[in-house]
Order: sequence, then C-alpha cells, then structure tokens
Amino acid sequence: MPDKSVLSWPNVAVSVLGGVAAAVIFAVVVRGGLGGLLLAHLAPLPIMIVAFAFGLIHGATSAILATVILSFWPHPVIGMAYALLIAAPAWSAVYAASGAPRGGRDRLTSNLPGWAALAPAIFLATAIILWLVVATLVFGSLDEALNPIRARAFILLDLMVKERNLGDKIDPTTLSGSVARAVPAFFAAYALLIHVINLWLAARIAEASKLLGRPWPDIAKEFRVPKPIGGLFLSGIALTFFDGPAGPIGLVLATTMGLLLAFQGLAVAHIFLRGSRSSALVLAIIYFTLGLLGWPILFFAALGLADLIFNYRARKTDAGPAAMQKPD
Repeated sequence: MPDKSVLSWPNVAVSVLGGVAAAVIFAVVVRGGLGGLLLAHLAPLPIMIVAFAFGLIHGATSAILATVILSFWPHPVIGMAYALLIAAPAWSAVYAASGAPRGGRDRLTSNLPGWAALAPAIFLATAIILWLVVATLVFGSLDEALNPIRARAFILLDLMVKERNLGDKIDPTTLSGSVARAVPAFFAAYALLIHVINLWLAARIAEASKLLGRPWPDIAKEFRVPKPIGGLFLSGIALTFFDGPAGPIGLVLATTMGLLLAFQGLAVAHIFLRGSRSSALVLAIIYFTLGLLGWPILFFAALGLADLIFNYRARKTDAGPAAMQKPD
C-alpha cells in the first residue's frame, strides 16, 4: 500500500490538530494526578489515528509538532522524552502496520501485526537502555541514579512491613534496591503494552471511519516476530545474572522481547481454540487471569518462543480448513 498522504489544507489541518491534541494529553500527564495517569494510556492515540486515517506523512507531522510544543513548554527534556517514548514508537508502529511503504511499494508484505508490535518495542527498549547507560556515566553508578526510586520503594515497603507485622520476613532495604533496578524494565514492558493496545484501537477507529487503507488482518494467524527476538530474549535473561548496569539492561531486553513472545503465544492459543464452542469462554478466562495475576504471561512467552522454533500454527493450518473457521 503506497502511502496515501495527500498534502491538502484539510489534511494538514488534521495533522496539526492531532499534534496539538497529542501535546495536550502528554502535558496533562506531566502535571500528575489520577486523571493524568489514566490519560497517559491514550498518549500515542492521536498520532496513530492521524497516521492510519490520513497517511504516514500527516502522522509524522503530528508527532513532530507535538514534540516541538512540549520542548518549548513545559521543558526541552519533556519534549525529548515524548519523542523517544511516545511519538517515535507510535509512528513506527503504524509505519510497520502499513507495510513500511517506500518508493511506491511495501517493504513488508507478511507478518505485519508482528512487525507493528516489534517497531515500538525496539524504540522503547533502546531509549530506556540508553537512559540506563547515560545515567550510570553521569551519576557514577546506576544505583546512585536509581536512588530516588529506591527511596520511594523503601518507604512503601517499610510501611507494609509495619502495618502487617511481617517482622524479619522482608528486608525493606534489600527489596527496595531490587524494585528500583526492576522499574525501568517494568516501564518498558508496560509502555509497549500501551502502544500495542492503542495501535489496535486507532486501527479500529480508522476502519470504522472507512479510512483504513488495507483489509483488517487475521492477527492470530499473522502475528509472528523474527526469530532473532528469541535470541534477544534469552540474552536478556542471561544478562540479568551480571552485576552493574548489565542486570537492568538485561531485564529491559527480557521484558520487552518476552512480551512480544507472549503476544505470539496468545496468537497460538487463539488459533488452537478457533472453531471450539468454548473458545470465547476459555479466552475470557485467559485474559482475566492475565489481568488479575500477571505472572501467567510467562507461560505464553515460553509458548511464543516454542512457536518461533516449531511453528505450531502452520501445523494447525495444515490440518485442514475445519481447523481455521473464523478469524479474530
């Protein structure tokens, strides 16, 4: 699909309004409060809607304009954070979902849902790893850079220990250090999840408006990440056993690449449940359990890693048309 961007005044106006809306949302987030926290989950949405509905050029215009606005107010550091954590990942996700068009042709023709999730994952992981490296150099050590997070974690943990009379079962000092080192990885994975959800929502909005430029993909069938992602995931796990900044960097790699593998594992579950009478109920239980407990995502990450090697969905497809009845 060639980029459908048309440089008309109405489309330019839409891209400008999209950029202003994106900047306003992020500015509210920076001010804090519960409302800002909830609104933060929609930060990538205006850019994605403009890019899907009106073209990649207009989506890029919205992203750049929002970055410029936030760089002037409230602060250039805020603008840089927005560019690295919101604007670039959001636009790159739509670019990949659109087939990475260039020169009138698509450079990506298969597995577009997987590439669309991988693009923001690369930006987010790179930005946070870069921050870890720079913070280590500036502060002399990563522990020194993470001290504000560690202090907050210590206060909360110490309060929990005193209120619940846990005695010596939990050491707030040691545990707060572990929590602080895990926060960058948690932020990277959670930001990726937010980007993927917003990507789906923006595409649905564009489709409902009859502005989506391609048919809706069979996500369960087409979501597949490149095989090197499995290697990055395992490398990240290996790095977590090292001291210094290598541990938190490994956690960032393990969580972001692991979440991509978990998405692939969920795609496998969708395919194998497709056509079953109880598929809706089973999937509802799976997602409810993931939202409630969180840790079962590890099982789906392992399933996604195995699917990279053994390609379970292809075997299911080869079993015959009865196995593939209704796309998600």
